[in-house]
Amino acid sequence: MSEFEGVHGVYDLILHNYGPDIQIGSLHINVYDTMSAHEIHGLTRKITMQMIERHNIVMTVGVYAIATGENRRAELQTKVMQMLAAHPEIVQVHGFYYSEEDNMFSVDVVPDISVHDEAAFVGQLTAELQLLVPDKQVVIVVDHNYSE
Repeated sequence: MSEFEGVHGVYDLILHNYGPDIQIGSLHINVYDTMSAHEIHGLTRKITMQMIERHNIVMTVGVYAIATGENRRAELQTKVMQMLAAHPEIVQVHGFYYSEEDNMFSVDVVPDISVHDEAAFVGQLTAELQLLVPDKQVVIVVDHNYSE
């Protein structure tokens, strides 16, 4: 996906095999929040067409927006990503979303295999992040790496 201008990360790849000739999948890409819906639509269309042509995979492409500029969203995204990156048991962080309107933010984390109590893990991260924004709802989405 890195060959596509505007893609700044690929996450959550899932493939389903329905026999020798049929594969269906999904993935998420990171794009800057400055891209228009028209540009994103074109980009996802190019990705899906390439997946069919090169690999015969019918692919659905979801989008995560990377906050840019000097604003509360970009500032909070940087702080959250840095705080979570300091955890050695976290393999990957992505999918940051902040909604002032809904008074919440969410972020996806991929824990390593040392995390056995997912509820405690989420509780710890939520409490830590809540210190950054005591007035906002914090939602941690745990993704799993099934490739290991």
